[in-house]
Amino acid sequence: MMKLIASRGTLVAALALFMGACSQGGSIQSPGATFVGDPPGGGTGGGSGGSGSGATCPLGTTIGTAIGTTTVCNLTGEVLNNLTLPRITGVAYRLVGRVDVGRDLGAAGNAATGVAATLTVEPGVTIFGDEASDLLIINRGSRINAVGTPSQPIVFTGREDLAGTANAETTNRLWGGVILLGRAPIRGCSTAVAQGALECQNAVEGITAATGRQALYGGATAADTSGTLRYVQIRYPGEFLSSAAAGDDLNGLTLGGVGSATDISFLQVHNSGDDGIEVFGGTANMKNLVITGALDDSLDFDEGWTGVVQFLVIKQTPNSGGPDRLFEGSNRTVASLAGTLNTNPTIANFTTVGIRTNSAGANLQGIVLNNTGGTPGSSGRFLNGIVTGTNTCAVASTANTSPAVRFDSMMFDCPGALDAVAAAAFSAGSNNVSNVTTTLSASLLPGPNELARTALNPTGVNAFFEAANYVGAFSATATATSNWASGWTIQLLPAAACPAGTVEQGTIAGQRNCVISGVVGSGTSPTNLRLTAGNIYQISGRVDVGFDRGAALNAGTAASLTIDPGVRLYGSTAADVLIVNRGSKIFINGTAQAPVIMTSRNDVAGTQADKARASREWAGLILLGAAPIRGCSTAVAQGSVDCQNAVEGITAATGRQALYGGATSADDSGRITYLQIRYPGAFLTSAAAGDDLNGLTLGGVGSATQISNIQVHNSGDDGIEIFGGTVNLRNWVVTGALDDSLDFDEGWVGKAQFGIILQALTATGGPDRMIEASNRTVASLAGTLNTNPIISNFTFVGVPQNDASANLQGISLNNTGGTPGASARLLNGVVTGSTTCLNFETANTSPAPQLDSILSSCSGSYGAVATARLNAGTNNTTGTTATLTSRFVNGTAEAARTAVNASTVDSFFTATTYIGAVRDAADLWWSTWTCSLAAGSTC
Repeated sequence: MMKLIASRGTLVAALALFMGACSQGGSIQSPGATFVGDPPGGGTGGGSGGSGSGATCPLGTTIGTAIGTTTVCNLTGEVLNNLTLPRITGVAYRLVGRVDVGRDLGAAGNAATGVAATLTVEPGVTIFGDEASDLLIINRGSRINAVGTPSQPIVFTGREDLAGTANAETTNRLWGGVILLGRAPIRGCSTAVAQGALECQNAVEGITAATGRQALYGGATAADTSGTLRYVQIRYPGEFLSSAAAGDDLNGLTLGGVGSATDISFLQVHNSGDDGIEVFGGTANMKNLVITGALDDSLDFDEGWTGVVQFLVIKQTPNSGGPDRLFEGSNRTVASLAGTLNTNPTIANFTTVGIRTNSAGANLQGIVLNNTGGTPGSSGRFLNGIVTGTNTCAVASTANTSPAVRFDSMMFDCPGALDAVAAAAFSAGSNNVSNVTTTLSASLLPGPNELARTALNPTGVNAFFEAANYVGAFSATATATSNWASGWTIQLLPAAACPAGTVEQGTIAGQRNCVISGVVGSGTSPTNLRLTAGNIYQISGRVDVGFDRGAALNAGTAASLTIDPGVRLYGSTAADVLIVNRGSKIFINGTAQAPVIMTSRNDVAGTQADKARASREWAGLILLGAAPIRGCSTAVAQGSVDCQNAVEGITAATGRQALYGGATSADDSGRITYLQIRYPGAFLTSAAAGDDLNGLTLGGVGSATQISNIQVHNSGDDGIEIFGGTVNLRNWVVTGALDDSLDFDEGWVGKAQFGIILQALTATGGPDRMIEASNRTVASLAGTLNTNPIISNFTFVGVPQNDASANLQGISLNNTGGTPGASARLLNGVVTGSTTCLNFETANTSPAPQLDSILSSCSGSYGAVATARLNAGTNNTTGTTATLTSRFVNGTAEAARTAVNASTVDSFFTATTYIGAVRDAADLWWSTWTCSLAAGSTC
C-alpha cells in the first residue's frame, strides 16, 4: 500500500533495441518499437484486419492503433468465454481499460450471475496498457494460463516500452497491473463475519466504482486455483487510478484470496509504481520470483496470508518517490470478527538487496512486520535468507504476533540495529548472523561469506519447498550467466556475452546470435565449451564435439559441450548438424521448466508458413560412442573393438565420415535431460538414397550415457534412430516423424521406458512405422550380437494410412539387412491407430520376441509370427478397444489391464503397476517441458 507519492518520471530517449526476454538483466535496455516478444509465426486469424506489421488480429480481439511496425490487437471489457492470445509475428495485445476474465462466481463458486472463463496466453506474447485504467483482473472462479518459456517469456508492459521511449532503469507507472482474485480464506472481511469463513470477502484495493464495479476476493476454498503464471514479466505497472483513495493503489501483481492450487513461478515484476507483489490473504505459494525497482514495498502481505515462497530475489533502485520496504507484513481485520487466521507466510532462500535511504533521504527498513490495521501483528517464518543494503534489516513492531516471528539461517548486513522484537527472534533462531559482511558477486550471487553459512533444509519445513543446502536465492554453482533467473529477466544481472569459442553475429528474434562452427576443442574453441543462457546459438555447418578417439578411445582429442537450461540452438539447412564424436561428451542440462530447444531458423524467426506441417528445416543431433555394434563395415567380429561403422547421413561432402562402435559397453557420451529437437531431418543432397539425417541419431552409444526427458518433433526422417550400442532411454517422446518414430538396428540391446509416440500427417511422404527394427550385419562376420532391446511402458498412437493412402504398421520387427531378424522384449504397452499393430517378418529371431501386458487395438489382422508371440506372452489383448483420453493418457480399458512390474525385469526400470506411458490424468511427467502434447499446446 503506497505511502510515498510521486508523479511519473520523465522518460528518456529510446534505448538500443534488445529483447528483454533474452537478457540476463544487467543494463539491458528497453526494446524498441518492433518488440513483440519472440515471434512464433502465423496466427489464428479470424479477427479484425491488421495494420503496423500487416498481421491479422485473432478472434476475441479487435484492431487497434499500430505502434510503428507493430500491429495492436485490443482486448476490452469482459472475457466470458475461453480465449487464447496466440503469438503472432508483429502483434502485441492492448488491455483497453479494465479487462475482466470471467464474472465473479462468488465465494462459494455458484453465484447465479457468475461466469467462468480461462484466458490462455502463449509463450512470447506481449500484452500492454497505456494508462492506469488499463488492467487485467482474473475474477473468482476464472483462470489465467500464461505459461512462457525462458527464451519466450510472456511480457506485460506499457505502451512506451513498445514505442522505445521507456527507460528500463527509471520508468514506472505506465499502466495498471495484473490482479488475481480467488476463493481461499482471508482475515480481512468487509463485514462482521468470521475470519476465513465462506462469508468472509473483501474488495481488492485500487478497483473502484470508476472502473465499473468492485472486484471481490475471499472464501473458504484453501486449494482454490486461479491458473498459472510461469515465465512472466510484468513491467512498469502501478499507475495511480485518479478515482482511488490515498493508499488504495494498483500494484504490479495483486493476489486477493488466491488459493494454493494456483501455480506462480518464474515471475518478475519490474519497476512497479506501487508494491511489486501484494498478497491479501489466501494460501498462494510462489517460487522463483524476481522483484526489481518497486517504488513502494517489494513484497507486501496482509489479511491472513499463510502461503510459502522459495527462491526470491528483491533488488531495490533509487527512483524518485521511493522505494520503501523490502517486505511489509500486516494483519488487518478490516471489519471481521475476532479470530485466529493470522498473516504468517514462510519464505525461504531469498536474496534481498535494498538501499540505505529513499529519494527523500529517509532511512529504509528491510523486513517490517507491523500491527497496522489489526492485532496481533503480522508474523512470518524466514529461513535461508540474505538481507543487505537497507539501514535496518528487520523490524517487528509488536511482540504479540501469533505465532511469534521466526528466523533461521539468516544473514543480516545492515548498519542499523534491529528493534527489540526482531532482535529477540533473531537470537532465538538457529544459525543467524548479523555481524558478517555480505560478499555477493554481481550484487546477488553468493560469495565466500554466504557459502560459509549453515542452511536449514527447507523440505523439513514445508513440502512445497525444494531441497536447498545454501542461504540466498542462488546456489554455489550459479553464475551471472547461468542461474534460474537467466534468460527471461531484465535489469537483474550482467548481460551475457557470446561464450569464448563462439562468434557473435548480430541478433535474431531480439537475442544475441552466437555462432558455433568447426570442431569444439580445436583452434580458438575451448576444450570444454559451455553455452550459457541469454543468447541464441546458431549451428553453422557440421559442428563436431572433439575429434574421433577411435574404437579403443586412445586416439584423437576429446572435448565436451555443456548447454545450460533454457538455451535455444538452431540450424538453417541440412548441412547444419551437431555431432558428438567417440570419446567426447555432451551435457544438455535442461529442466522441466526450462528445456533446451534445438530447432530451425524458421522456427526462431517465426517464418514457418505452417508450424504444424513444418519439417526438414535443419539436420539434427548425432551421438557416437564406442559401445558394441553388430553392423561392422569390414569383415570382423561383431561387438569387437575392430567393429565400427560410419553413421548414416554423414558423408565425405560434410568433411569426413563419422564413426561409431567399439567394445566398451558402459561407454559414456554424456547426459541429455529435458531436450526438444524440433523440425530436423533435412536431406543432405550428398547422402545416398535412404541414408538420411534423423532427429536424434545414436551410434554405438554406451550405457553410461544418460538420456531422459527428450522429445523429437516433426523430424523429416526418423524421430530417433539407434545403431547398436547399449544406451538406455527414459521419458521419451516422438511426435510427427515423417518416417519411423523409433528405428533401431545393428544389435541395440539397451532399454527404454515411458515412451510416447504420436503420428501425424505432417508433410508429403509420410509417416511410416512407429517402430522399425532391423538386425543388419553390414559386412561383419557371423555372430550372435542381435538387436534385442527391452521397451516398457509405452503408448503409441498411429495413423492408419500415410499421405499416399498406404496402410501403416505400428511395430515392425524385420530381417532387412541381416538374419536372424530383429527381436525385442515389449511390455506394458498400448499400440493403436495403425492399420496393423504388429508385424514380425520372420520367426527365426534370436531370441524370439517376448510380449507381455500389451494392449494392441488396430483394425487390421496380425501376421502368423506376431500372433504366435502374442499368444505366448501373458496378459496381452487384441480384442480390447483403446480408450485413451487426451490422445495418450490411459482410460478405463488401459487401467483395467494387468501390468508387469518392470523393475523385476531389469534394474534400470522404475517399478510400475500399469501399462502405457501415462498412468492417468495426474501423471504429468511429460507436461511442462514438451510441445504439442498438452491440449492447445503448439511448438
